[in-house]
Parts: sequence; C-alpha cells; structure tokens
Amino acid sequence: MRRLIFFGGAGFLLLFALSFVKPASAASSTMYTWTPSKLYKTASGVAYSRNVNSGTAVTVYSKSGKRYKVKAGGKTGYIYADNLTRSKVKKEDYFGSKIYKQAAGGPYVASVPAGKMMYIKMEATKNGMYLAHVIGTGYSGYVYKTHFIKPVVKYTWMPSKLYTSATGNSYNKTIKDGQKVSVFNGSHGRYQVKAGNSSGYIYANNLTGLLAKKTVYASSKLYTSSSHTKYTAVIRPNQQVYVKESSQNMSHICVVGTAQSGWIYTSHFTKPAPAAGGTTSTTTGTSQTGSSTAGGKTTGTATGSTSGSASGTTGSAAATSGTTTTGNTGSGSASGTTATGNTGSGSASGTTTTGNTGSGSASGTAATGNTGSGSASGTTTTGSTGSATASATTTKGLDVSHYQTLTQDSFNLMKSQGYNFVILKATEGSGYTDSKFYTYYKYARNAGLSVHAYHMIGNSTTTSAQHIAEAKHFYQVLAQTKAKTGYAFTGYAFEDIEPTGTNSITTTWWANAAPACAGYFLNEMQTLGQTKVGIYAGYFNWKSYLEGHTDSWPSNTKIWLARYNITLGTNADVWQYTETGTIDGITGHFDLDISYDPDF
Repeated sequence: MRRLIFFGGAGFLLLFALSFVKPASAASSTMYTWTPSKLYKTASGVAYSRNVNSGTAVTVYSKSGKRYKVKAGGKTGYIYADNLTRSKVKKEDYFGSKIYKQAAGGPYVASVPAGKMMYIKMEATKNGMYLAHVIGTGYSGYVYKTHFIKPVVKYTWMPSKLYTSATGNSYNKTIKDGQKVSVFNGSHGRYQVKAGNSSGYIYANNLTGLLAKKTVYASSKLYTSSSHTKYTAVIRPNQQVYVKESSQNMSHICVVGTAQSGWIYTSHFTKPAPAAGGTTSTTTGTSQTGSSTAGGKTTGTATGSTSGSASGTTGSAAATSGTTTTGNTGSGSASGTTATGNTGSGSASGTTTTGNTGSGSASGTAATGNTGSGSASGTTTTGSTGSATASATTTKGLDVSHYQTLTQDSFNLMKSQGYNFVILKATEGSGYTDSKFYTYYKYARNAGLSVHAYHMIGNSTTTSAQHIAEAKHFYQVLAQTKAKTGYAFTGYAFEDIEPTGTNSITTTWWANAAPACAGYFLNEMQTLGQTKVGIYAGYFNWKSYLEGHTDSWPSNTKIWLARYNITLGTNADVWQYTETGTIDGITGHFDLDISYDPDF
C-alpha cells in the first residue's frame, strides 16, 4: 500500500511516497540483420564500431532518421533500418540465380549456383521476388521466389525444346526423350526447368511424373488421339516406347529415339504367348489356385486363347468371350464370361462373378457375395469381404471464351470425345459481356454438355460497392440466357480472381483484401438468386491468401483451381490442369479441366 504523508505550512503541500514504482525502460523489440551491417556510433555519422554479420539478432530501441538505435552483441549503436527485418528467414536457392538490383529484373550484381543459402527480408517481397543476401558473400539484391521452392523431378517422354522464356519461340537446345529434369514452376503452359546444367522452359505436356518404357509387340497404328479415328504412322513390332498416360484402352506414347508420338492400343504391350498348336495345356495335381495356363505360360487371365468351356476341371483355362466356367479350381475367364462357384477364378471386362473365393473382377464388373474380391473402374461390389473399389468418379471438361473460334460441330466433337462439361466466360468488370457467351452457351447445350459460366474480376478496390456492382452485371447477363438461347442458365457461376492488365491486382491486395472482396461478390450473387456459386484462382494464390479465409463466403461455394502440374496437390471441386490442351478435330489450344463433383 502506498502511504502518503502531508506537510502543511506557508500555503504549500509536500507529497511523497514511501513506496515507489520502478520506471519503465525504453520500449524495445528484437529484429535481425538480413545483410551484413555496420554498427554506427551515431544516428547520422560515418564512424562505426564494428561489423554485424547477416542473420544476427539485435535489440531495437528507437528510430532516428534512417537508422535504428540497437544493441548488438553487448554494444550499442545505430544500424540502417533497411538492413533489418522482423523475421529471421533462411532459405536455400535450389535453382541458381542472378541477384538483381531491382525487383523488376534488369541489371544484376552477380550469378550464384544452386545450393546457396540466403537470408530473406520478407517485408520487401514484390513482383514475385525476394530481397535477399547470399550468406558468406557480399551479394544482396532481388531473387525470384520460385527458385526457393524445392523442385519436382519429372521426365521428358518425348524430345523437348528448352525455350529461353515462358512465351517466346527461341530455344537453346532440344532435350532428348527419357531425360530427368527438375521442375520449378509453371507459366503459360510451360515449366521452368533445369536439365543437367542447362535451364529454360519446356511445355508441360512434354513432361511426365513417372517414366514408363515399354516394348510394342504388335504392329501398331499411331493415332492422333485416344478416340483412334486418325493415324499418322505404323509402328513395327519390338519397338520401344515411352508411355505418358493411358485412356480408354489406349496409351499416349513416343517411340524411343524419335519424335514420333501419338496413341496406340494398350493391349499391344502384352507379349503374345508361344504358339500352342491349337490346344490348351493344363496342369493337374499342382497348387495353382487362381491361375490359368496357356501354351506353357502361367497367367492370371488368358485372352484370345482356345474357345470353349471347361467344367469340373482342375487347373483349366477358359478365356474366349462367351465362355461359361462352373465348379472349377484355378479357372480363368475373361470378356463377357460368367464364373460361378469357382475357387480362385479371375474374370474381367463385363463379367459377372457370384459366390466365388478370391475372385477378381474389373472394368464394369458386378461382383456379389465374394470373398477377397477386387473391383475397379466403375465396378459395383455387393456383400463382398475385403473388396477394394478404385478410380474415383471424375468428369472431363474445358473452359472457353471468345478467344476460341468454335462452331456447333466443335461442341459436338467435345461431347463425342468424352467431355462432359464446359465453363464459358460471360462477363468482366461491371459492364463487359463476352461476345460469344450466348452463342457458345446454345451450342454447348445443343451438344448435351453441362454448361457453367465465369466472371473475370475487373477491379481491385477494397470496398464492397464495386464487387457488388460486378456481381449484379454477371447475374443480369446469366438471367437473359433463356431469352437469348432458349435454354435457362442452370449451372454454376464462378468469380475468376487473377491479375489482368486492367484490374491492378497486387500482392498487397491479395494479402489484405482478396477473401473479403470475394465474399462481397459471392454473397451478392446468392442474394440476387444465383445460389450455385464458385471461385476460380491459381493454386499459389489459393494456398497463400484464400484457403482458410472463407468464413464470409457462402457455405456451398465450389472451388476451381488452376495448377499445371502432374497432380493438383490439394482439395478442390474442379482442377484446370493445362492451358495448352488439344481436342482432335478442333484447331487451337484449350484450358482442360477435371471435375471431382457430380454436379458437373
């Protein structure tokens, strides 16, 4: 308790405290040197007492002019404010970089090899570059942020030009097929890569995550697409190829050591069994559960073997379509076969298997009451023990605008080649309507496609009024679809948030305003009556600024992300996986999408 003693006399009062509070010291905080710094003796002089290494913690008391008063290693002095950062961030440069004087590129002070460690001044990040100091050197300046992301290993499955930029036609060299490259980032359909000691850009479609080298055993037509309608060459047997992907019983390949690429039947990779003289050999008395033997070779299933049916046999093989196998041990059946009451039977491709032990069924198969059955790719399994279903349901789609020149036949081709949905550009800003929106909407609906629309954000203001105005314009255009095309708009309405040449979106806007501004737009759309809404953004911006900050958005907002990579790497409803896709029979490149949502 504070005790006060009063002394009176001659009109004055003396007040003092027998207990007292210790005076507070000057306010201080900890900061770090991101670059080597001089500890000056005064706030404005040139004399200094020592050098302070990069990455050193200092106690900061106050700012005077362009310098902070600090305490470093027991000594007090002044350090330039620009030399300090609030977070000690140390990163490895995986790419090898030029150290630029300005964040816009241009003149540079040095080149450093990959593997160098740097201290980063996070507050000075701009134009996709970090302000950095190369530890152990005198080099400081701006370095591309993407160079600090650990690269992904990919492979060229076909010969690939190593371009000097993400958009130009100049290239340094051609990388052979089957080469390993380190991938750093993607832009305009190309990846920035390092191949050996060379760096540049390679088309994303020319790279694959897993390099599969196979032998073609049958004479194969090299088709231009998986729809196998046109072919450009014929591959002779025993050629080796690199396989990028497979679809609809076709594989996308490049003939090793050549520039020949296209699609061939996947079945041509299966080595034919030795000639058996028109007979099927069987094995009796051995333990071969679940196998079939044809021509002396033991396999899980046999295709194109001797026709007919086998009943009550041990180790029998029945593999021709339309065959019935009953009561067998170790039987194999395929292609339209019915297998009943078998032990270890194998059936595939449209097969019905019932009451079997250890049976395997695939590709449109119904397996009922089986033990240990496996089914994949659209399979129905009922009452099975230990069954496995794979291949989550996805649908193919694309997004287009007036930049593509399309006809009714174009949309018919999309549908015939397995595309299920299309997302059309409708509007931008608060007054622009895409000149092809209504025309393409009608074509797409005529073709039987599911149709959705997107609005390109037109302004980076942080106030709600502009974003609400843009939502009203988008809604009004969608509301007129019935009158313009004969079809009402029934799809999802997406707001496309990405920088353009006119909307002035900056990193600061992303960090401070993006989630709230998206909320203004989406909520206004729902208020107007468009309940099915969504957001489109790039993967980096979603992970950096939007994900985890969606509390103000409608709860049913769909997420559509762009990432030109081997995998999306996060949860989303729609994935735009390339901007250089092609569709057989239609000229030009397309943004191609995959949907994981049944609404598409």
